Amino acid sequence: MTGVHLPRASTAVGLTIALLAILVATLGLVVVERVTSSERPASDAPPPEAGYFETRPAGEWRRLPGDATCAQRVHRSTWEPRPDNFRPNHRTPGRDRIREALQKRPRAQQGAYDPRWDSWLLARVSGGFTGTTDEIFQWVACKWGLDDNLLRAVALRESGWYQGQRYLDGGCVLRHGCGDLVAEPTGASDVFCAQVAKLDPPTQKTYDPRRCPKTFSIVGVMSWQDPAWGRMPGNQNGTFPFNRRSTAFALDYYGAFLRGCYEGWAVWLANTGQYRAGDLYRCAGVWFAGEWDSPLARGYVARVRAAMEERTWLTAAWGRSKLPCDPARGCPRGAP
Repeated sequence: MTGVHLPRASTAVGLTIALLAILVATLGLVVVERVTSSERPASDAPPPEAGYFETRPAGEWRRLPGDATCAQRVHRSTWEPRPDNFRPNHRTPGRDRIREALQKRPRAQQGAYDPRWDSWLLARVSGGFTGTTDEIFQWVACKWGLDDNLLRAVALRESGWYQGQRYLDGGCVLRHGCGDLVAEPTGASDVFCAQVAKLDPPTQKTYDPRRCPKTFSIVGVMSWQDPAWGRMPGNQNGTFPFNRRSTAFALDYYGAFLRGCYEGWAVWLANTGQYRAGDLYRCAGVWFAGEWDSPLARGYVARVRAAMEERTWLTAAWGRSKLPCDPARGCPRGAP
């Protein structure tokens, strides 16, 4: 045994004790290595009431940690109140595909956004993480310097934490993974709906082909791009079908939006109110209302704040709750 010196032992018992001592020492090294490895040991506990991450101030965007570092900082747990999210939680679109789709659709046109929205913010969106629903919240909170309880609360209000429930025919379940049906079809919305049908055919099975959903995912990422806001291929902003298929992408994109708005880079918002950097909750309101501090936005923020106070996700009854079945379409289920 190279490098190991056994103590002298005149009996078999002595030799056994010596071997056990070596075994314990060796196992001790293994245990230390496991505990100090890059991935935390998993538990089965929910997150604490206060969450794990705090919002980092505006101006700190250069110091935000990256994908790999934040994966190490996630508190691993098998706790999963939304097991139907399993497949989209373990599906990553690939950074190259995301980057190609978003680069074809730059935002900083005619001064609507700070150039860093394209060059740094969206370029950083990867969707490159897999885990439980809560682990993905943590990863995104770390990556974008956000309060993880804010993400939990927004997801509660947007979808009940469902990334993409479907009926038996494959159609999406409104308010639980998709929403905002086209209200008044136009030639532009027809182009968009055709793109949705092409990239994710089951989505259209439940609704009028001309009245497709405009938003998708656990946090309601809007894919529709009205040409009046700036022309983009397919009249969609490059998020579809990634936001339909991947929980990590949807939350990563949402985190990017919040950070960019919080930094003061959504220049166009100055046309809707007294927009300023450093107001995260009003940025959350923009996500819902498309306006800065409007009555609609304030109502949404109040509901999100209430969810942060109530922390419904920590109640056992909420985790056991099921969506109602539809007489014609069957019972909602997770994505295949």
